Amino acid sequence: MKGPEAICKSYGQAMLDKDGRAIAGHYLFPYISFTNGGVHTFDDRATADEACTGQVARFERTGVGSDIRLKDFKVVPVSADSALCHLTWEVFPENGTPGWTWLNIYGYRRRGDEEGFEFNISDNEIGELLKRFPNFFEL
Repeated sequence: MKGPEAICKSYGQAMLDKDGRAIAGHYLFPYISFTNGGVHTFDDRATADEACTGQVARFERTGVGSDIRLKDFKVVPVSADSALCHLTWEVFPENGTPGWTWLNIYGYRRRGDEEGFEFNISDNEIGELLKRFPNFFEL
């Protein structure tokens, strides 16, 4: 078992590597994303692989690019097998838009022989993204 700190670092590397399948490999299923009052679920790995690979492609297509870096993280233990992980990200868009940072919260869980994130709260990420790229989800 890696533990939440190693999962956070590995997740940051998967994002930096622009690898949608590796990003999805950090999730436990069902994985739930809470964003600005909306809820999205990945019920299984295949769904997450497709969605994460598509999202990496969308970042490229829209001009955001995929220079997205894990700037910092903090792990707050909740129990022996769970933690809240505060991940601060930064992005450097390829189209000349000034970069920015945001904070997402991820719920880490260890379940037997598996571990990873079972949910996230991404209000800051999507809010900041849509301020700069309002048509992001339409492209």
